[in-house]
Amino acid sequence: MNPGSIPLGERANGAALDIEILGYRYPDVAEPDGLDLLEIAARLYAPPVESLFNLAVRVREFEILRAYLDRISGGNGPRDVVKLADGLCELTFAPSRRGPVLLGVMLRDVERAHVRVEYLVTLEPHHIGRAVSALDTVLR
Repeated sequence: MNPGSIPLGERANGAALDIEILGYRYPDVAEPDGLDLLEIAARLYAPPVESLFNLAVRVREFEILRAYLDRISGGNGPRDVVKLADGLCELTFAPSRRGPVLLGVMLRDVERAHVRVEYLVTLEPHHIGRAVSALDTVLR
């Protein structure tokens, strides 16, 4: 696992989500394949709101996200929900042949404060390709 950033959308064009991999939560513990916990910083941009959520995500969850994004990279494919961090981050994808993929982002934090943020990100094919490439780099 490599540190890195996974961009979903473009901040300059409106709403976006940027997932930064900070490293392993327990770097000295060997977990079974795919079950290692990663510390991430999920930065959301949904004007006028910008926020940061620190979460722990399993490597396997990123592998599932990568496989799904690869499946819909042409703009088609089934709708699906990818849950990260035991459901504290939900990514709801609505692919369409007629236009960009709509991504519903829901982030929650219940430990320090009860916060729930939901917003939409528009993903063009090049956004999905960039996220897949970033996931490939991180998952190596």
